[in-house]
Amino acid sequence: MKIRYSKYKPSGVEWIGDIPEHWVKTKIKHVVQIFGRIGYRGYTIEDIVNESEGVITISPSNIQKDLFVIDNGVTYISYEKYYQSPEIMIFPNDIILVKTGSTIGKTSIIPDGVPEMTINPQLVVLKNIKINPKHLYYQTLCNYIKESFEVEQTGSTTPTISQEKINEFPILNPPLQEQEQIVKYLDEKTGEIDNLISITENKIELLKENRTSTINRVITKGLDPNVELKDSGIEWIGEIPKGWTKSSIKYINKKVGSGVTPRGGSEVYVDDGVIFIRSQNVHFDGLRLDDVVKIEPDTHEKMSGTKVLFNDVLLNITGGSIGRCCIVEISEEMNVNQHVCIIRPNNNIKPHFLNLFLQSSIGQTQVDLFITGGNREGLNIENIKNFFVPLPPVPEQEEIVKYLDQITQDIDTLISIEQQRIETLKEYRQSLISEVVTGKVRVFENDNL
Repeated sequence: MKIRYSKYKPSGVEWIGDIPEHWVKTKIKHVVQIFGRIGYRGYTIEDIVNESEGVITISPSNIQKDLFVIDNGVTYISYEKYYQSPEIMIFPNDIILVKTGSTIGKTSIIPDGVPEMTINPQLVVLKNIKINPKHLYYQTLCNYIKESFEVEQTGSTTPTISQEKINEFPILNPPLQEQEQIVKYLDEKTGEIDNLISITENKIELLKENRTSTINRVITKGLDPNVELKDSGIEWIGEIPKGWTKSSIKYINKKVGSGVTPRGGSEVYVDDGVIFIRSQNVHFDGLRLDDVVKIEPDTHEKMSGTKVLFNDVLLNITGGSIGRCCIVEISEEMNVNQHVCIIRPNNNIKPHFLNLFLQSSIGQTQVDLFITGGNREGLNIENIKNFFVPLPPVPEQEEIVKYLDQITQDIDTLISIEQQRIETLKEYRQSLISEVVTGKVRVFENDNL
C-alpha cells in the first residue's frame, strides 16, 4: 500500500499537482548555477585534437538511458580551450542537460572517477547545487521537467532552449533529510528495475542470435541434417548440399537497380500521392511507413523504371543502414530513391528465399566486402549483381521459406513479448520516480509527516 503524507498543498504547477505541505516549490535558478559553451567559449575544428593532446568534450551521445557513459567515439579539444572556460569543466555530481537538438531534455549526473572533461555547445551543466545533487537529478527525469522543455523550446528543425528559460523551471525542495531518504529509496528501487531490464535485454539478444544462426544454417545447409555436402568454392559460403548450385544475383533476377530523387528534392513531396520509399523505411522486419513521404502520380509515372512491385526485395545501399533489406508485401503503387536498390527475382529464386539470403551472414558478409566510399559508404550496383547465392531447387526453397517463416515468427513473437516487458518496466520506473519525487508517495520514515 502506498503511504501518503498527512497534509498537502497545491504546488501551483499543473504538471506537479499537490505536494506535501511542508515542502517548498522554487525555481532551478535558486538551487543551482547553469553554465554553457556560448560566445567566445565556442570552438572550431582547429580546436579539436588527438587524445594525447587535450581533454574530452562530451556531447548528447554520452548520455544513454539517463546515465553518463564514455564510449570510443569521444572528441577531444585542446588544453588551451579547456582552461579558457573553467566554469564548464565537468566534475562528479555535476548534472548535464541537452539544450539543443533532437534529444533536448536528456539528462545525466556525472559519476565519480571521470577524466578531465568539458561540454560541447549542445549541453549545459548545472553546478554549485544547493540541494542533494542526486535528488535534483531524479527531478530532471520527472514529467514536469520534460513538460517544461516541451513548452519552452523553440525551433522546429533543431529544437533549442535558452539557459534563461531553464532557470525558470520549477523545482521541489523538501528538507535535506527527506531528500537523502528519497535518493536512497530510488537508488535501490531503480537499481532493481534496471537489473530486470538488463536481464530481459540479454534474453532478447539471445533470441536474436538464435534467429540469426537458424537462418544462416538453413540458408546454407537446408533442412536435412544428414544431407551430403560439397564445397561451394566460396569461402564465406563454405559447404552446401550436393544437390544445390550456386549463382550470382544477376543471373536469377530480372532487375537490379536503384531509384532516383525526383527533380526538386523534398519540395516534390505531397500529402496525398504515391508512396516514395527511402532507406529509413527499409528494415529487416519489413517496410515501416510511419514517416513515409509521397510524390505526385505524374512524377511516379515519369520514374517508371524505378517503380516497386509486389514481391520485390529492397536493399539499402548507402549510409548507416546499408545492408538492411526486406520483401515488399503490399500491392500499393510505390517508388524508391537512389539509396535503395530494387532486386526483382526471376523464376529461379523465390522472393522470400532471396530476402532471407540477404539477411543471413553470407548475404551481409558480401555487403561488408563490397562497401566502398569514405564519409558515406555505398554499395555499387554491379557488385550487388555479383553477390554469390547458394541455390537449392525451387521446391526446396519453398520448404525452407515455409520452415523459416514459422521459426522466425515464433522467435519474433517471443522478442515482442520481452520488448513489451521492458517498456512496462520503463514506464513503472518513470512513474515510481515521479510519484516519490513529487511526494505522492512517502518514503521518509517519520509518522508525524
